[in-house]
Amino acid sequence: MADPVATVVEKIVKIGLKIKEAVNRVRHNEEDCREITRRVLRFSTILSQLQQTGTVADSPAMAGALEDLEETLQRALELVTACQERTTIRRVFAAGDLSKQLRRVQDDILNKVMLASFAINAHTTILLLTIQAGGQPPPRQQQAVQLFDALVDVLKPESLMLNHVYLLASPSNC
Repeated sequence: MADPVATVVEKIVKIGLKIKEAVNRVRHNEEDCREITRRVLRFSTILSQLQQTGTVADSPAMAGALEDLEETLQRALELVTACQERTTIRRVFAAGDLSKQLRRVQDDILNKVMLASFAINAHTTILLLTIQAGGQPPPRQQQAVQLFDALVDVLKPESLMLNHVYLLASPSNC
């Protein structure tokens, strides 16, 4: 059976390449489309390197976070492709709305990348603690792994962003 994380990473890389190809043919909102491409290609490259080193492995939490990112990137591809429209009248009326959607998908990509980063960091920490414990996770660590998997399933990127904004705006940080 194929590793679900590896499969999702491959899909993310393929979508990134499709976005790169599509951005070369956009007719409007070029700046937004190019920014999406830069973000997607950078993250795809990092994920590919992590996958080659074996850092990302079969983890339900990581797979879920990366699947969420994959869905957002698929939406980004659809929007970049929509920027290839040639019809002038439709383009004039839709350009503003499309620009808003592109910015929203950029924000969504960042939110999903934060969640994926959290999942990767937590997974790496768990691996290091397991190695430190001689290869067997301590009983308490197994509970932590189960809690982590449950947390990632429950957390939404929007709530992560709100918590991040709250922490930045709290009086103790001023």
